[in-house]
Amino acid sequence: MNQSELIDRLSEQTGNTKTKTKEILGNAIDVLTKQLVDGSGVSVPNLGTFSTKVNPEKKVYNPHYDAYILVPEKRVVEFTPATGLKDDVKYIGDKDE
Repeated sequence: MNQSELIDRLSEQTGNTKTKTKEILGNAIDVLTKQLVDGSGVSVPNLGTFSTKVNPEKKVYNPHYDAYILVPEKRVVEFTPATGLKDDVKYIGDKDE
């Protein structure tokens, strides 16, 4: 599913126009991004938690140059799914089985 398909489905379910739905989705993504840039996490019930962590700098081997290089530390985004989401995704096939 891409963004336009998501907007189509959300607009059908909410009764909003596609333009309004796109604006709301964009605003939600902007708020989420700002929180993560600021180093804060975001918890969405029934979906999961978005957070950041710092990967420390490390030495890695580059076989092309036959040398070790230093990879600087960086902050990365983590997502921990909610238990309900994990349970829903876990099962393959019909839920009626």
